[in-house]
Amino acid sequence: MEARGVIVKETSQYQNLKGYCFVSCQTVYTILSSFLSDGEKRIVAAHELGHIVLHHNELKMAPMLDDKLYNMVDDTEYQANLFTADLLISDQDVAELAQNEDLDYFSFCSALQATPELMSFKLYSLIHRGQNYNMPLDLNSRFLAK
Repeated sequence: MEARGVIVKETSQYQNLKGYCFVSCQTVYTILSSFLSDGEKRIVAAHELGHIVLHHNELKMAPMLDDKLYNMVDDTEYQANLFTADLLISDQDVAELAQNEDLDYFSFCSALQATPELMSFKLYSLIHRGQNYNMPLDLNSRFLAK
């Protein structure tokens, strides 16, 4: 984020809002909830970076608020979710770990420091790029809405 000139801040002002990003005076800001765990902050920050990279023009009109991640209804959220999975989980790491037949899905996710829901987006991305993987979980649009 810093390489793109994005200023990242935390706030305890919102309990249900995971994060958001906006542009003010040609500066891009990402705000993360201080109530999130470090792992959730990493995912939300990557998700907001997805909005910054993919939807920069929309940010100029209004902040992109994320109270729910893994939303499959809204195209911008879907695209940011795929961006997040591809940014945080390497194709090569998935391919190498997939060779280990002793791992169940949840151990596989844990070994890659990914939630099962985030891994579902990664596998979906890999499958749509021609890789041969099974999707043990459906894409969950309500994962971080809890």
